[in-house]
Amino acid sequence: MWNLEGRTAIVTGAANGIGSATALMMAREGIRVVAVDIDRAALEELRGRIAGAGGEVEAAVADVSDSAAVEQVVQTAQQRFGTPDILFANAAIQLARPAGETSEEDWDRLHAVNLKGVFLCCRAVLPGMRANKSGSIVISSSGHAFGTYPNFSAYASTKGALVAFMRGVALDYAADGIRANCVIPGATDTRLIQDYFAQSADPANARASLLDSIPLGRLAAPEDIGKAVLFLASAHASYITGTTLAVDGGLMARG
Repeated sequence: MWNLEGRTAIVTGAANGIGSATALMMAREGIRVVAVDIDRAALEELRGRIAGAGGEVEAAVADVSDSAAVEQVVQTAQQRFGTPDILFANAAIQLARPAGETSEEDWDRLHAVNLKGVFLCCRAVLPGMRANKSGSIVISSSGHAFGTYPNFSAYASTKGALVAFMRGVALDYAADGIRANCVIPGATDTRLIQDYFAQSADPANARASLLDSIPLGRLAAPEDIGKAVLFLASAHASYITGTTLAVDGGLMARG
């Protein structure tokens, strides 16, 4: 469907949720996947699922905020499958806390993973993509980049910065045939959102309130986001760079 067979992709935050679903979808399309995460057990489970489905996969346990670890991931990809054609920079952590109650350590860790991690991954894949005069970078941002909620100031700041960073990368490397875009997942049925419901004072009401705010009336499946990533990575999006694609059931349209 996407004509991406034989390409090489690095997927960060691959062990769970959107990353796991996207990595599996890529493998089913014939993409050779380097799946990156710090969760070794979940990563191995994903590796087994992809291999069991006949896909080509390399599992890499790495912290994306560590530049040496990121460089090693790219070297591993090159040695196993060749120069990466696609980067899905998806790894992220979340914190729900008022700005005045956010510790410096929490702020630094959020920005190290969510923002610096994306920078390091992009920086590591760009030389190979430039040499090949092609490549697609898809960064996972969030609706928090455009309109956030109470207690999410630190998290939202990382996601807003990613949109600005993506635009800069798109302009820096357009002449090299490299495209960069952000996918904007809406409320997606992953461990993060289930944890959010569970930690709410009234989990059932929290879920009902969220669903009521989404025009399509449901959570996104991780695969809904994965399809958007595959689209942005494919030749179907060959004239799309420097932009954001919201996959949010119409949530942002409500303002």
